[in-house]
Amino acid sequence: MLEPLIRENDMGKTMITIKLYGPSGTAELESLVDTGVTFTKISRSLASKIGLKPKRNILTQVATGEFVSRSAGTLEGELEGVKDLIPVVIGEDHEPAVIGYTTLEILGFKVNPITEKLESTHAVEY
Repeated sequence: MLEPLIRENDMGKTMITIKLYGPSGTAELESLVDTGVTFTKISRSLASKIGLKPKRNILTQVATGEFVSRSAGTLEGELEGVKDLIPVVIGEDHEPAVIGYTTLEILGFKVNPITEKLESTHAVEY
């Protein structure tokens, strides 16, 4: 039997605002950053509003340990003036949005565990 993957976090929570650019609109999303989450997740209604077109389904494991198939696509995301294509999964409207580590890495940021703020970082090639 799988144990729940709920992570207790004694540190704080890092909230950021990311700008998302879709084929039919843009949106600013204030969301929690979770460095234990692979992909950024947005709601189905936001995906529809900005015109995100899913390209494939991705199997993801959620905090309860269950596996869920999510529609996924790419769009441009912007943090602190840095803009690039990011992978995004689409969640249900009642689920909270979250910024995953892939988005941070693509845009060149990390979370400082002491200050709980975003910091610029560099890529690693080794």
